Amino acid sequence: MNALMINEELMKKIKTVRHAMITAGTTKGLNHTETIRYSQKLDELMNEVQLHQ
Repeated sequence: MNALMINEELMKKIKTVRHAMITAGTTKGLNHTETIRYSQKLDELMNEVQLHQ
């Protein structure tokens, strides 16, 4: 799998996790454990994108 395909897959995951984080944040609050988990996962995915550039 080349770097472009990896980044495309990561960007899809980022979009999904970002949407879930925003939904959790608006419905459960920014300090809710679920929102924080999504935020941490989003950070991990964004770090992966930077590693593959």
